[in-house]
Amino acid sequence: MNDRSYLEQMVKLGISETEAKIYLALLAKRELSAREIHELTNVPRTKVYEITQKMILKGMCIAKKMGRRMKFQAVEPKRAFNKLVLEYQNELEKRKKLASKLGEFLLPLYDQGMKNIDVSEYIEVITDISSIHERYVSLLKNTKFELLGFAKPPYAFGGKRSKLEEQESAEFEMLSRGVEVRILYEYGSVQDLDTLLEHIKKCILRGEKARVIEKLPLKMYVFDRKYVLMALENKKTENSSLTMIVVEHSGLGKATSILFDHLWSKAKDYRELEVLTGRSHEYMDYL
Repeated sequence: MNDRSYLEQMVKLGISETEAKIYLALLAKRELSAREIHELTNVPRTKVYEITQKMILKGMCIAKKMGRRMKFQAVEPKRAFNKLVLEYQNELEKRKKLASKLGEFLLPLYDQGMKNIDVSEYIEVITDISSIHERYVSLLKNTKFELLGFAKPPYAFGGKRSKLEEQESAEFEMLSRGVEVRILYEYGSVQDLDTLLEHIKKCILRGEKARVIEKLPLKMYVFDRKYVLMALENKKTENSSLTMIVVEHSGLGKATSILFDHLWSKAKDYRELEVLTGRSHEYMDYL
C-alpha cells in the first residue's frame, strides 16, 4: 500500500485527513517540530499545534519539549488505533444509553401523535373515472401476491375498449408474476352478459380464478390484503357516476378478505353465464 492508501484507510477509521497526514509524517521521521510538520504535509503552521493537540488527546502522538523547542513523536500504531477503538466503543455505549432514555421520554409524544393522525393520510378519495382507472392499474402493477375482486357495474374503463385492454394487460402481467387472482363477478345487474363472459374466459385462460354471483354487496378490490379499493354509492344523484376510495389498512384488508371467502364459497362456476346467455354449446370447457 502507498501513502495515499494508508491515508484513505485511516480516514475510514475515523481519523481526519489532516491528522492522518501528520501521523504518517511522524511515523516516517519519528520526531518532528511544528515547522517540519508544516514543510512535509503542507498543513498551515498555525493549524499544526491545534491538530497535534487533538492527536495527543486521541493517543496518536506525544509532545516532547527539547530546550525551547517542541517536538512531536508518533505513538506505535497498534497502541494508537486500539485506543481509538476503545474510545469509539465507550462513545457507542454512551449513545446507546442516551438513545434508550430518549426513547422512553419521547414515547408519550409518539403515542399522542398517533391519536391525532389525519385520516387523509391513509384514505384517498377518487371521483374522476379516468383517475380511478389509472389508480386501479397502478395498484395491479404493484400487487405482489394476491388480488381479490368484487366486480360489478359501473366499471372504471367507462365503456372504452382501450382502457379495458389496459386493465386486462396489467392483470395478465401480474398473473405471469405468480400473483393469485380470484374475482367474483356480479351478473344480476349486467346488461351485456356476452361481453362479461368473453372477458372472464380471456382472464381464466391467463390464470385467473373466477366465479359468478347474482348480487354483490359492493364493488371492491383487495390488494395483498393491505390496500382496499372500494366504490361508494352516490346517494345524492341518480346517475351512475363512480366514486371510489383507496384505503391503506391491513386490518380492513383482512376483514374484507374474510367477506370475500364467505361469498366465494356461495358463488357459482362462471360457466353458469353460458346457460344464462343460451350459448353454452358454443364454448369448450376451459377448466
